[in-house]
Amino acid sequence: MTDRRLPAWTVDVPKVDRRTLVRTATWTAPVLFVGATALPAAASPLSDPNIVNVTGFGTVVRCSVVPDGTVTFRAFIGPNPAPAGSAVTITLPTGLSFTSGNPQTQTVTVGANGLVSVPAFKVTGASGAYSVGATFQGVSDAGDGVVTPNAGPVYELYRSVGGSGDPATITSAVTGVTNGLSGAISGDQGSTTSGPSNGSNAAIVTQAGTVSYWGRSLGGTAASPLTLQFGGVNLTGLKTVSTWTSVNTANDTAGGVATDGASVYQMFSSAVGGPTTVTKVSGISGTVLDAQATDGYGYALTSNGLYYWPDNATGTPRAALLPGSAGATAFSAYSTRSGSGTTGSLTFGGSLLIAGTVRSWSLGFALTTASNAPTSVVQVVAEPTATWALTGSGDLYGTGSAVGNTIGWKDFASNIKTFDSWGYNTYTGGVWVTEDGHVIQFFSHASTSLSTLDYTQYFAGKNVVQVFASDGGYLALTADKQVYAWAGNNDNGGRTTPAATGINNATDLEVWGLHDGDYWGGGFIIAGTDCA
Repeated sequence: MTDRRLPAWTVDVPKVDRRTLVRTATWTAPVLFVGATALPAAASPLSDPNIVNVTGFGTVVRCSVVPDGTVTFRAFIGPNPAPAGSAVTITLPTGLSFTSGNPQTQTVTVGANGLVSVPAFKVTGASGAYSVGATFQGVSDAGDGVVTPNAGPVYELYRSVGGSGDPATITSAVTGVTNGLSGAISGDQGSTTSGPSNGSNAAIVTQAGTVSYWGRSLGGTAASPLTLQFGGVNLTGLKTVSTWTSVNTANDTAGGVATDGASVYQMFSSAVGGPTTVTKVSGISGTVLDAQATDGYGYALTSNGLYYWPDNATGTPRAALLPGSAGATAFSAYSTRSGSGTTGSLTFGGSLLIAGTVRSWSLGFALTTASNAPTSVVQVVAEPTATWALTGSGDLYGTGSAVGNTIGWKDFASNIKTFDSWGYNTYTGGVWVTEDGHVIQFFSHASTSLSTLDYTQYFAGKNVVQVFASDGGYLALTADKQVYAWAGNNDNGGRTTPAATGINNATDLEVWGLHDGDYWGGGFIIAGTDCA
């Protein structure tokens, strides 16, 4: 199983790992437009009010103050700038608050040329995607931004083992990491009779720039994690880490990759308890934007394109540049074992974002583009059975055998601000978050050739800012720093409803889960420090 999280330090659009959204203008009625600086002449009747989002607030670290005027709008009456002194209502969601005056809602006046400046506000909520709302004469829209976490103690989560009809429970335990900033976790399912094969393997980037790791195959324990070393010296300055665990129950291999933005290091273990071998990957040039690890291949996205190399326990792995990948800004990679179980041959692949378009690769490492591909994509998650893409206008597209659409893309949902998904065998599923903070759990199977998805709605009235999905286990993070966990896919009789984990002040998290008859899973939560 592969960790798919995108590290917060490289992401300025919504995961993981987080998101700038641009909405589609509707010209036939008063609306709030995003991403434009002026209205087309035929935009709307001359008397219609409109407001245009000029800037969001980008990416900021939790507990930061966003200065006055960082988020700006422009107000219009028809094609003309609104008169100076006109009133605009600015509304902040839970997790953001103005530094002076009413903490959540303030009325500001329009300046010259219709300019509207949002007063300074502080970020106190959990890491994730947020929207600053503006309303002018009954029309509304938002300027978006992403909050990245601050450091804190790490908790590991465990999902109880069971079949599809068994209501699972989720428990947590304290780890030995007290200053975790971001991380990754992966695992396999084992069985109820033989126990886990590899169990879970986790790695956490600390505030000090080191990586603490543990797992049944990597070595170390959650209570006493090891520190990633190269040549007998602790690696420092690390910015992101990714892990993988083989889902082949006949072996105990696991590993990962970590990077400091200049060099990429590979972790590999072939036995229970380790040891974990660390090698430096050669052949990579350019600034490293992201690194991900899968069972079979490691990947590093740089300013020159996407590099890949076979997992290698000894020697120095040498990476090759994927042809046609220059200009890529994000990627998602996967690997799995073919067949009905987990002992078949390795299947792998992934997808890149290049100029807002999804291009995919598989066994031959040749990029392809599916027909009717969406444009202006800001987030992509690739799975062995489906690929999902979120556009800047908030539309969620899917393609692949599990959604009954193997030759092109289908638009499944709108008004979405973030999502996560999983794929296994002939299934896919996941969760998406609507602009108003609702969570929709979805599911599809290849045999149904669904034109729509089976879904369940959660979290009415909650402002959910991040979600994480795995086969049989789900996590949601709300702006008030609460983590909710639940188990079971939409076709499982033992599906549970979201319940609070009891871990307060959460700022970041990750989940893993997989099944082949029985379900296993878990994750971790980083509980960041309080904002002063």
